[in-house]
Amino acid sequence: MTPPDLSVVIPMHNASATVVGVIETFLGIDSATIEVIVVDDASSDDSLARVRAVDDPRVVLVPLPHNHGAGIARNHGFARATGRYVLFFDADDQIHTETLTTTLDALDASGASVAMLPYRYRRPDSESEEMNSYDIAVWTKYATSPRRLARLDEVPGLLGFTNYPWNKVARTEHYRRTGLRYGATQVHNDILGHWLTLVDAETVLLIDQPLTTHVVGEGGRNLTNRESRARLSLIDALDETYTELEARPAKRRRFARQYWDLVTRVTGWASGRITPEVRDEFNLRVQDHMLRIDLGDFHRIRFRQDAGLASRLVRRAQA
Repeated sequence: MTPPDLSVVIPMHNASATVVGVIETFLGIDSATIEVIVVDDASSDDSLARVRAVDDPRVVLVPLPHNHGAGIARNHGFARATGRYVLFFDADDQIHTETLTTTLDALDASGASVAMLPYRYRRPDSESEEMNSYDIAVWTKYATSPRRLARLDEVPGLLGFTNYPWNKVARTEHYRRTGLRYGATQVHNDILGHWLTLVDAETVLLIDQPLTTHVVGEGGRNLTNRESRARLSLIDALDETYTELEARPAKRRRFARQYWDLVTRVTGWASGRITPEVRDEFNLRVQDHMLRIDLGDFHRIRFRQDAGLASRLVRRAQA
């Protein structure tokens, strides 16, 4: 049988109000063949029943008996994907369908491993739907034409882009070979997926059209805004990601500057969002993670690449 053009992998946990609408939007695309793989991460509402009621052979439902987080759910979904390309999506966001079909055509024409696109971010307390300011700066620097095919060496700042899963369309068989996976932590599990998608790409296709509108509902809170011991999972996610980089020593050396810049930024951001009772543990774990830095990498950063970053690393490790 001819494989579908695209597999859409949707982790779902108590998404009863939105998931069917997301599924139906993908099924309504008639310019590409699409399968939708919904991985239920032990929902306690009627999400499962609502997805079953869709009753379409293009929808694959994978129920998990226990809640593991979106990363593990995405991995289960990716294992079931049969499409030529894969998109990891969320159960409460909006896809820009015309951009998606344009992206599939562009991937076919370019042979790129992955296409990466900008996004919109809809917040209930803001009229703006702009990307995060850091992402705007990175995207503006690299998206110098409507479409740009590049090696990661030419656009390394994309590694520091906010590690959302839903602004990338990846070539399925390529990433099966490279071992793409998302992290095992409940929170921040998309750091690993973002980094493996980019460092294992042969080429990256930048398409300057928003692919997704990320929606934060009224009264909703992103997982990344939680203040609790869950914040410590950031260090678990970084440890898991760095272990994968250590298994790719040439890529670890090549992108050490980008990785350790990410570490200083995200741990600095997180330090102001943790509760006092875990602050000492958080700081000790940050220090332990930074002590994993390869001394050769640190020397190159300090004396050849970015002395300021080296100083920030030292200060953060001593905090």
